[in-house]
Amino acid sequence: MAIVLKKLTPKTKKNISLRWKIGLYLSVFSFVLVAIVFIFQAILLEPMYEASKKRTVENVSNAVVNVVKEEDDVDDIEQYINIVQETNETCIRVLRESNIFPGTYEDTYFESNNGNLGCRLYKMSSNEILTQIANAENSGKGESMVVQDTNLITPTNGERFRNITSTRIINDHDGNKSIVMVYSNITPISTTKKTLSMQMWYISAIILVAVLVLTYIMYRTIARPLILINQSAKSLPEGKYERITVQNYREAEELNDTLLTAAEDIQKADKAKRDLIANVSHDLRTPLTMISGYGEMMKDLPEEKTDENIQVIIDESKRLTALVNDLLDLSKLQEEKIQLEKENFDLTKVLYTQLQKYDVYHMQEGFVIDTELTDEAIINADIKRIEQVFNNFMTNAINYSGDKKHIIVREIKTDDTVRVEIQDFGEGIAKEDISKIWDRYYKIDKEHVRVSNGSGIGLAIVKEILELHDAKYGVISDLGEGSTFWFEFPIVK
Repeated sequence: MAIVLKKLTPKTKKNISLRWKIGLYLSVFSFVLVAIVFIFQAILLEPMYEASKKRTVENVSNAVVNVVKEEDDVDDIEQYINIVQETNETCIRVLRESNIFPGTYEDTYFESNNGNLGCRLYKMSSNEILTQIANAENSGKGESMVVQDTNLITPTNGERFRNITSTRIINDHDGNKSIVMVYSNITPISTTKKTLSMQMWYISAIILVAVLVLTYIMYRTIARPLILINQSAKSLPEGKYERITVQNYREAEELNDTLLTAAEDIQKADKAKRDLIANVSHDLRTPLTMISGYGEMMKDLPEEKTDENIQVIIDESKRLTALVNDLLDLSKLQEEKIQLEKENFDLTKVLYTQLQKYDVYHMQEGFVIDTELTDEAIINADIKRIEQVFNNFMTNAINYSGDKKHIIVREIKTDDTVRVEIQDFGEGIAKEDISKIWDRYYKIDKEHVRVSNGSGIGLAIVKEILELHDAKYGVISDLGEGSTFWFEFPIVK
């Protein structure tokens, strides 16, 4: 019994639209923001409030201590202390140790100022004051700051008030031992927290509405143009793209331009593909027709089985092989699948060797190939690929040499480079066509092309090989005067 295994295809994950993503991101951001505020309110508000009170008391204490140490005018000190009390919502009391009864303390500046008698410090008993002083003495720094509950209770929820008392032991401007005390209430903030909580609910509702409105606005201004561009971009495979008008958004405009360029490139690539197929089909059809025709003729007419006819079949087979090989080479070069095998070699010696196989054109067809080569030129390159470059240039020169059948191969050597030139005296190339001759199957003028075994993509292969070597190359041509193709390599020293 055969078991048939069914191939399971994974479900396509459906992505969230941009509109919903915008709304989601804004909602998450708002939620996090509100949550942070709630956390600060619930956990950090009271500690931060108490820390702020401590800093206020500490700053006031420092200011009063400096004044008491440096100022000797009693009225000025009293006036300054009154201002500081009112400004910072604190109580201040300055005591001086009695010269008559050591260990006892008396008010220094407020004996006649009844306005300060309502301050909590003035309601402290002697024992409470001595306790604060003892705390300051025992601290080792001559100062202390005590946070404690008071007897005051809020009537609403029974929450007890707290207070901060700072005590500093100093020597005043006369060198007498003085005590600077600063007091401040820590008001319960439970009511404040409840008020803030209620406000936060209103704020949250407002933020929610704002998120909805902002999501809609962003969708209309950002997401919708992208959606329209995406819809228009679906026609790109056909090389069609209608520009979408988007105002005030540079990125969307740039995307439009990119898609328009892509559409043009697709059209060019599609045309190049069609031309390639047409040219390859033509080049394949001709030798195949000849091979098939001669084979059928020799089959039907045994007397036609001559060496000449067999040679035609062999030549056309080689032509087919060369075309296929060139197509494969070009494909590999363009996909960068060919690894160069670079080595140091004498370019001049290679040129001499390759030129020998072109003697047949001189003997059979009357070609004149002159050479102007140097003694030696060492370069670093893939020798087989450089031979391919030279042979493709030579084939091109032979095919387009015209009736003159004259070719010059020369080397131009400098201290740093060697340049190889292959010059023919054929029809030449128009200036508007020079940039196109490196394309696959681009032919300048088919009427003046010599019938040959070339594949029609020799210059395209040359371009890929030389660019893979980072070598310089080009052509100099004028109509009616011929063309000079060249390539250049640095000399290995």
